[in-house]
Amino acid sequence: MSSRSIPAVLASVLALSGLVVPGTAEAKRQHEVRYPYARVWNAALRMVRVDMRLPITDRDPDTGYMLFEYIDQDRRYPGSIEIVATEREKRPVVTVIISVSGMPSYVEQMMLDKLEKKLGTEYGAPMDPPKVEDAPTKEPEKKPDVKPDEGIEPPVTPSET
Repeated sequence: MSSRSIPAVLASVLALSGLVVPGTAEAKRQHEVRYPYARVWNAALRMVRVDMRLPITDRDPDTGYMLFEYIDQDRRYPGSIEIVATEREKRPVVTVIISVSGMPSYVEQMMLDKLEKKLGTEYGAPMDPPKVEDAPTKEPEKKPDVKPDEGIEPPVTPSET
């Protein structure tokens, strides 16, 4: 092999292995919390805007999303928080999903940890949410089994008196 072909082969191997041209990975972290949706939304909003002093670019509490800019060393990275209320085993569950594009996943984990600590500080320990009751299904009242002639005196005819 010539000395010129070694760098070309090495460059090809590195490019194929993904070491030269790294792919962009969209990382996101999620965590379930045992607080009502409204409390999670309010705490997340205050955490981003007040505690972390990050600009919020868009938000919709009805659909449960918030877009913000994560600032690190004068660079801005787009971030989002999704808050999803669902149900598991007839108990309400709130899932928080945080994504900050261009930052390592530990940033998202740090934000989730900060949110969970904030919820505990402001609202106390989470309680087991009550079971979501299905619509009560009332069984029809059972009437006692009565034979048609039982408990009824036969009519008295005039000849029997």
